[in-house]
Amino acid sequence: MQLTRGHYIAIGSTVIITLWMLSGLFNGTDITETQAPVEKETSSIFSVEVKQFNATSITPELTLHGQTAPNREVQLKTEIAGTVLKLHAKEGELVKKGQVIIEIDTQDKHQQLKQAKALLKQRKVEHQANQSLIGKGLQNKTRLAESESQLAAAEAQVTSKSIRLNATKITAPFSGVLENSHVEIGSYLKAGDPVISLLDFNPFIVKGYTSEKDLSLIKIGATATGKTIDGKESTGKIRYVSSKANSSTRTFLVELEIDNPSERQADGVTADIIIPLQQTNGVFISPALLSLNEKGILGAKYVAKDNQVIFSPIQLVKAESTGVWVSGLPNPVNLIVVGQSFVSPGEKVQPIFKKTMLTTKELSITPTKEQITPKIKPRFEVEAK
Repeated sequence: MQLTRGHYIAIGSTVIITLWMLSGLFNGTDITETQAPVEKETSSIFSVEVKQFNATSITPELTLHGQTAPNREVQLKTEIAGTVLKLHAKEGELVKKGQVIIEIDTQDKHQQLKQAKALLKQRKVEHQANQSLIGKGLQNKTRLAESESQLAAAEAQVTSKSIRLNATKITAPFSGVLENSHVEIGSYLKAGDPVISLLDFNPFIVKGYTSEKDLSLIKIGATATGKTIDGKESTGKIRYVSSKANSSTRTFLVELEIDNPSERQADGVTADIIIPLQQTNGVFISPALLSLNEKGILGAKYVAKDNQVIFSPIQLVKAESTGVWVSGLPNPVNLIVVGQSFVSPGEKVQPIFKKTMLTTKELSITPTKEQITPKIKPRFEVEAK
């Protein structure tokens, strides 16, 4: 059969295609090189930022919340009936012990006392005469006993009239500040009516309440500080610790006694009792470094010598505006300051020590995930073959 031009073109095309396909079999290496790189997992540990902390000897404090109170308080009452004649002191004024505060109209009490004294004088003369006569045998013992009884009755009358006259002047039983007056000039009083209150503020008292668990830490006679809401602090002694709990709050009353020469103080002002406790070692850190474990225990994470993460339970010793004092950590301790939320206890890490000191602002801010992530190595890396 005679081959035409078309037959030659078809045969040539077939040969070229066959050679091109065969070339792929002998150049497998080149094909492999054009394939996409394969991901290979390689293990890597986290890098966390740590800072070394050293414990310091500190004195923890127990703070009890309460209020100020007078050392003693009494409501003065009238002993007799009568009309208020004079007011020698008003509420808000400071009075001294024995000072007259209010005078009540004496009416005829002076005359009654004068009469009683005159009768007493007569009874004394009669009794002396009877004693003289019985010594001479001119009087019997019965008459002498009668005169002695009359003399005693006269003496009692004088004493009673003197007391009633003195009761017209209401005096201060101790130094203090007058409050809550119930009378004015011209007020009529019956026996037993309240007149005015007297408060003794030297010393003054700060009353606070403690929980059951802290009761054993407070001792009578211990030195403590009273701090009022205006920031004023005064040192005193614990004078009373209740032995019976409040039935509703299960708390115990504690009283701090503070000397107050000025004898003036407001009653019922919000105040705290600050009691120093036994010295201990503590580390001052930011609250942001604290966390809870799976059991809800408060603690902090640190890096041990073998680069293993350790969770250590802590006890809060003292709180301040810029941080907290805690105990229970090793001394010294390499606390994780950045990245603690991304590592677990028992995990190996790469510690990177912080070179600069943490500022108060840095300590008070909890780092976000975006702030932490750039400083942490990825767990997996992609490598090209």
